[in-house]
Parts: sequence; structure tokens; C-alpha cells
Amino acid sequence: MSFEPPSPATPAALSPLAHRLDSLLPPLGDARLLLVDDDPGQIQQLGRLLSGYSQLRFATSGEQALALAHAWQPELVLLDAEMPGLDGFEVCRRLKADPLLADVPVLFVTQHADAATEAAVFELGAADVIAKPVAGPALRARVAMQLRLRRTAQRLVRLARRDALTGLAERGQLDDELALETRRARRNGLPLALLLAGIDGLDGYAQRHGRGAADNALRHVAGLAQQLAQRPADLAARHGADVVALLLPETAATGAAALAMRLQQGLAPSDGLALTVGIGLLGDDADVALAAEAALAAARQAGPGSLYRADGPNAPCPA
Repeated sequence: MSFEPPSPATPAALSPLAHRLDSLLPPLGDARLLLVDDDPGQIQQLGRLLSGYSQLRFATSGEQALALAHAWQPELVLLDAEMPGLDGFEVCRRLKADPLLADVPVLFVTQHADAATEAAVFELGAADVIAKPVAGPALRARVAMQLRLRRTAQRLVRLARRDALTGLAERGQLDDELALETRRARRNGLPLALLLAGIDGLDGYAQRHGRGAADNALRHVAGLAQQLAQRPADLAARHGADVVALLLPETAATGAAALAMRLQQGLAPSDGLALTVGIGLLGDDADVALAAEAALAAARQAGPGSLYRADGPNAPCPA
């Protein structure tokens, strides 16, 4: 669906708290917003009011909204309550029943923002109700607030499950997010990569220089991995005693190999230390975790500093 280019919207002044949150979170302007209304004119108006967001998608029916939500995974949905066919209430009910979309905030836009309607949408799990006609400053403030709340909650979950030594996500968090991203990738036909970076020679380095020096080397590699996890869904985690993981949704073989080489460049082989990397890719039948572990094992067998990719647990090949 095409619309006239939206006119720029003037951003509202941010509170000190909003400034602080925005300094800790990915840029809000990159958030994926799904606008749903059976009136194209209303969608065009919402698009103008939210022109500060670079990723806007539109749907004019409940069925189209659900299909687009499943395929695109929005971060926020603006949903018209009254639509023919599948109305906004049923769309919200189905979104909240989907484990991959249940935490996405839904903001209802309705001409009937009375107490009964508000109670009904909040019981469905909606985050807010906005009355028509929509006022631009209030709409932008409410959208930004819900995006901040969701991203802050995601950040707090990750911070609560941190490895004490490296500051990266712990193994349990990695396993949970890998399972979620695998389901998402399989359902939407998207690529998924998992990098496992092992620090070869770490035990010998600890014997020569002490445990503290070895821990610093591990922290250094952890910091490199964290710098590469730039998108909201990327996750750097500690996988094992001397292994750091990098989970990369929507990343194919070429992109994963490029990031693996950047990771290796951050720890040049010296004093017995070398960074060996295995890349696992999601295949039709392959488990991405098993693929990554097989690739790392093959890389270590080839020698310190090697880089291998495996498309399946028994198919190691040079990256």
C-alpha cells in the first residue's frame, strides 16, 4: 500500500528520565511500527504524525495485520478497534496468544474511548487507548513511552541474567533466546547464525601470568563480542569457561563470517592466546547450537585461530 510522503513531525521535548533511558537503549527512530486501520486516510494521517520513525508498515484489515505481524515482528502496533471482519479486539486477542508477539505493546485507536471500551481493551492486554481524532503530540509521546517501557523491560531481563565475570548474558539466557529466535526464524523463513568464539591457550596463559590476567583476557573478548551485538535482538553471552557466544538473528553466512573475522581481529595471536571461531547456521533440519558446537570443534582441531562454518552437526567446512 502506498501513501503520500509524510510531512516531518516536530519532536516533543524529552524529560530528563526519557533522555537517560534513550542514552541506554537503541534509537527509538529505528523501531518497527505497524499501523492498522480500515480507513486509508486514517493510516495516512498516522503515518504523517509518526514520520520520525523510519520503519512503518500498514494494514487495512485484521487478517492483513496478523499476517504482517507474524512476518515482520513489529515492536508496537497501533490498532483500530472498529474494523469489518476481524475487528481490533480479536486481532489483539490473537496477538497476545502468540508467544512471539505477546509482549508487543498494542495501542488501540478508537472513536469510543469510554470507560467500558477502555476496560475491555485493557483486559485483552492492550497497553493504551487513544481517542480519535488523534492529537499528534500525545500520540508521539504515548508511542515513545511504550517503546521505552518494552525496551527497558527487555534490558532489565538481560541485566538480571548476567555472567558475573564477563558481564555478558549467562548461558541460560542464551539458550532461552536461541530457542525463541529459532522458532521465529523457522516460521518466517529467516536466517539465523550463532558464533562460538573459543580462547585457545587460556589455561596455559593463566599458569604463566595468573588467573587475574586470564580473566582479563576473557573480559577483553567479551567486550569485543558485546560491541558487535549492535541490534536489539543480537545477544552476546558466555557459553563456557573459555567460550563466548554471539547470537545473530536475520544473519546469513556471509554476514556471520564477516563478524567472526572482526572478532578475531580484536585478539591477535600472542603469548599462546588465539581466538578460534565456529559458525552455526540454521538449516532445514540442523540445530543451530549443535552446528555451532561442531564448527568450533572442527576449528579447534584445525588449529588455534581457525574459523569454521558448519551447516549441520556433521558438516564442518572452512568459512
